[in-house]
Amino acid sequence: MKKIYILALAAASVLPFSSCSDFLDREPITKPEAGTFLTGAIQVENYINGLYMTLPSFPKFGLGVRSEEKNSDNIVAEKYDQRLHGQYNQFSGASDWQTGYQNLRKVNYFFHYYNVPRDLENEDVLSLKGEAYFFRAYWHFNLLKKFGSIPVMDSFWDENATVAGLQIPARSRNEVAKFILQDLNEAKLLLHSRSKYSGIRVNKEAAMVLAMNVALYEGTWEKYHASDGFAAPVNEFGYFLGEVIKWGDELFKSGIGLYKTGIYPGDAFAALFNSKDLSAMDEVLLWRKYSNAEGAFHAVNANLKGGIVDTEGAAGITQSLVDNYLNADGSFINPKNEKFKDFKETFRGRDPRLIQTVMNEGAKYASATTARPMHLEVWSESRDKTISAPKLEADGSARSLTGYHIRLGIDTTYVNGNCETALPVIRYAEALLAYAEAAAELGQWNEGVAEKTLKELRGRVEVTYVAPAKDANFPDFGYELTPVLQEIRRERRSELALQGFRLDDLMRWKGEKLIVGQRGKGAYVGDDSILFQSFKPENQVKIRERLTLDDNGWADPLSGTLPGGYQFHADRDYLLPVPPSELELNKTLVQNPKW
Repeated sequence: MKKIYILALAAASVLPFSSCSDFLDREPITKPEAGTFLTGAIQVENYINGLYMTLPSFPKFGLGVRSEEKNSDNIVAEKYDQRLHGQYNQFSGASDWQTGYQNLRKVNYFFHYYNVPRDLENEDVLSLKGEAYFFRAYWHFNLLKKFGSIPVMDSFWDENATVAGLQIPARSRNEVAKFILQDLNEAKLLLHSRSKYSGIRVNKEAAMVLAMNVALYEGTWEKYHASDGFAAPVNEFGYFLGEVIKWGDELFKSGIGLYKTGIYPGDAFAALFNSKDLSAMDEVLLWRKYSNAEGAFHAVNANLKGGIVDTEGAAGITQSLVDNYLNADGSFINPKNEKFKDFKETFRGRDPRLIQTVMNEGAKYASATTARPMHLEVWSESRDKTISAPKLEADGSARSLTGYHIRLGIDTTYVNGNCETALPVIRYAEALLAYAEAAAELGQWNEGVAEKTLKELRGRVEVTYVAPAKDANFPDFGYELTPVLQEIRRERRSELALQGFRLDDLMRWKGEKLIVGQRGKGAYVGDDSILFQSFKPENQVKIRERLTLDDNGWADPLSGTLPGGYQFHADRDYLLPVPPSELELNKTLVQNPKW
């Protein structure tokens, strides 16, 4: 099997893309050429490899998914997210719509012209066909999350490239979700298991986890949006959550498990994100490989080495995310406790995932030969060369707004140049979280479910599992959560932080109360704090001029920019607007609420 990261680049030019509204302006594909294109195993493989270009990746510049969660309450950024602040307009969904349907068109081109003779359809060829079903499901799911009810692109629409032919009605969101699950079931039946290609290709187990995520998303969306303008026409939350359990029960028989090798608690978790080769970690069901030798690399380590949280400007991880993590003994923290004014105390005795996700005392930004480990103490001339504080005094995108930098994914062997750390795309841990949540929402939570989900996840990082109890300091969603659901939502945030899940979770949970009128805050930076006292006097002046604090001395960096907090429109912003050009072309489409 040729290396995907090579073939993906070569295959990118196989087919011109177009959005729905571009069909009439596009030169048609010549049928003789297309009709002979996908008739052999090598042709099929090369074409499918091109679809991998559409999966998440680290950019050659920037941080990619590591900084994406400035669209949530996990990162606060100087260049804040416009959707959170209610500043999207009727054209804001155009790029997402176009990208989704471009990628679906490419998949459906494959199905339309696939013509491998039956006697040549061996297991490898059929598995490649299964990958196509996976990609069609993946992009429909992407569009479902953004737009809700959408036209399902289940065929090659070029055959309908007239105005009349493109009057394709949207299907209700629950029907879209069912179609996605059908495609993933087809994929599951055809795909090789993860072991065949060590997770470098789409596989059976990855498709099953995606199916669980789809069913969980739709089931919880239908439950929590049942009485607002985003409700499905028929509430089938029980059906979809039951699908999570069904898929999970099958997946649990696959022999896949969490990666647990490491000397210290948290080592195994960290290794999932700071390693160059994930082939031996079967928890990582699907991942993207990088190799300088093959010309596939990124800049994530270089940015993390500089303390950058968002390449578009100053940013920082929020205090809200830091407060989410338990103590290592499984007990809640009280974020109002005075001890947390001490930056170093914030990390002592906590869930090791916090230690591996956020830079803290003793952690390295990169190789010890190129960067000092973080170290705070009261500044003096004699100590200046040993202190390495969060970059509150820095300029540009290296400046921290909160005192909390990203540690997740830092490669401590990295010195300089291009970066090669791998990117996990789908992990088995996602399945455990989905199963736990579905079981709790269905009233099926029991010791057996806890044993194979939350206990497994916490056991991997040596956090003691304590039977769920009410946490008075847990974020208020505006509706009652059982202690079990509190703990599942906490666990999900801790396990999946900075991996691109948080916005989707807030949307499906109807999490407006955590957004509207809120803005991310940071660490305690009062005059008496070790964080502030670690800076030399001239830099203390600089910090005071540039970083606003709340009345109690905690970083409140956007208080001047967003004095009223984010102005998310809860009656509108849960979905993106259908692009006006698509409404003009396809008269059967209906605009999303309030757009």
